[in-house]
Amino acid sequence: MVRIGKLSMQMKLAILVLGFVCIPFLVSGMIWYEKSTQSIENNAIHYSRQIVEQINDNLDSYFVELGTITSPVLTSPLVNQFLNSKNADTYDMYLMKRRVENELFLSILSVRTDIINLSIVSDDGLIVSSYEDRGSLEAFSEYKGKRTTNRTFKNFNIEGVRKVNSSNVLTITRDLRDISKNKIRAMLIIDVNYKVIPRLLENVKLGNSDLIWAMDSENRIIYHPDEQLWGKYVNEAVPTYAGLQGEEKDGFYIDQSSGKKKLIIYDDLKSTGWVIVDELPLEELIGSLMNLRYLTLAIGIILVVLVLIAVGTFTLPLTRSLLLLQKLMRKAEDGNLDVRAPEHKGKEIGSLFGSFNNMVTEIKRLIEVVHMAELKNKEMEVKQMESSLLILQSQINPHFLYNTLEVVNSYAIEAGVRPISKMLTSIAKMFRYNVGNPQKTVTLLEEIEHIQTYLSVQIERYEALVVEWDVDEGEVMQVSTVRLILQPLVENAFQHGYEEHDRKPEYLKISGRFTGDRVYVISLIDRGNGMTEATLQRMNRLFTDVTLGQMVREHQFQEKNIGLWNVHSRLRLTFGEPYGIYIRESGPNGTHMDIILPGRKRHV
Repeated sequence: MVRIGKLSMQMKLAILVLGFVCIPFLVSGMIWYEKSTQSIENNAIHYSRQIVEQINDNLDSYFVELGTITSPVLTSPLVNQFLNSKNADTYDMYLMKRRVENELFLSILSVRTDIINLSIVSDDGLIVSSYEDRGSLEAFSEYKGKRTTNRTFKNFNIEGVRKVNSSNVLTITRDLRDISKNKIRAMLIIDVNYKVIPRLLENVKLGNSDLIWAMDSENRIIYHPDEQLWGKYVNEAVPTYAGLQGEEKDGFYIDQSSGKKKLIIYDDLKSTGWVIVDELPLEELIGSLMNLRYLTLAIGIILVVLVLIAVGTFTLPLTRSLLLLQKLMRKAEDGNLDVRAPEHKGKEIGSLFGSFNNMVTEIKRLIEVVHMAELKNKEMEVKQMESSLLILQSQINPHFLYNTLEVVNSYAIEAGVRPISKMLTSIAKMFRYNVGNPQKTVTLLEEIEHIQTYLSVQIERYEALVVEWDVDEGEVMQVSTVRLILQPLVENAFQHGYEEHDRKPEYLKISGRFTGDRVYVISLIDRGNGMTEATLQRMNRLFTDVTLGQMVREHQFQEKNIGLWNVHSRLRLTFGEPYGIYIRESGPNGTHMDIILPGRKRHV
């Protein structure tokens, strides 16, 4: 199996486009289609169930209103009188029927045109009807036996569809009680125009191909657009509707018996026990989505082709430029640092070529710098050997002076001149410290002891001089330094801060502190005339910006500040950056200088 790392850039880009553009686009399109289809189906189910519920509400309202408008018949004293008029003569019976028809039936029929006939039939055979007595008597005989055993609703019972004078009617019956005996004595038969049912069922549809029908509690079809199915049992008329005959009277399922998916939604009508069914072809719902899917697929293919063309147009010049750069880099690896990449119009590739050219130029320059540095190192070694020889030669004179001072000191002691003896002893200590190896580091404690000796001599010269110390002896033992870093700074303060301005040295403070675990700062503060702000900035810039190489090459420095530069350069050459001198502040009221040294703070 080929590893991806060994493939060419073109192949990697092709895999990248395929893996992160084409495949994700196709997968997301398929997922989108499936999710959209599912969402539309769910919405269709939701809306269809709402429609069925709306139809149920309409039917419920219709039957409730029907029950309300016919309720006066049940409680009318006139009806109760009619039920108890079995023994009345023919004429009285006629008058009573006319009263029932005119006072009760006519008031209902005048406001409800959907009611075709109202009839009252008693158990004793008494009949009063707004249309015909014979049909009412036949209906009574058929429905009498079911009025207590098969009651659909507590207020009325829907008996089904029958013919009245060649018209289809929906017959509804209600029980009539003898008010005086609280006993069922008769039946109110209400014949409703059957056209009301289709109007209530089909006035709300989700699609053009909706098929809405109804069946009663005995699974007989009450209404269907196909009139031949009326009155038949569901399992006989349409076997594929067997899914509607379970115990649950509301829900939905997908029927595929006809080869096409149909959404079957059903819900029961509480007031009648009917089940309202809505059939909706799913193809009608998602047909437009199919066209959208094909359109999306076509757009996706076009986009993928355009992306491939765009990537190819972009990657071909890119890979050519990178291959050229690779070739030039191999030449540079072989030692040819004169190679240069051509100019390129592209921003990124042009910048890359420019960076390559700058890199090769810089490498060539650094090689030359390293070569020059090696030559300088050789030169420094020679100069160090010469300096060591000069130091050995210079030690002859200090040893002679040291021995001479010892002889003079002995004469001063014999003569009893203690101040002279003290000064000579201090000067002798200074000479002994000075003749030590200048390349060897000492502790800061030794350097402080030396400057204390030096200042004891200066105090004899300047009686008004006050020296203030703020140094922890335990800390300075942990700090390393080179010899003679404090004396040049003290001499610089006395000479340029006081004597040049016709003033005698009067104050000097030497303090020290750790500013971190590995940095120790010793400060010298005087009250003489300091330098200008411009001079201070220039001096600090030289102390911080001049490199070791420049220190080696450049021996020229202003004579006035040669002592400061000598101390700073020796510290930098010995310890490196950031160690050396830093002038914190200087002005008419004095100067504050810091010497930054390496040290290791011990935590107790």
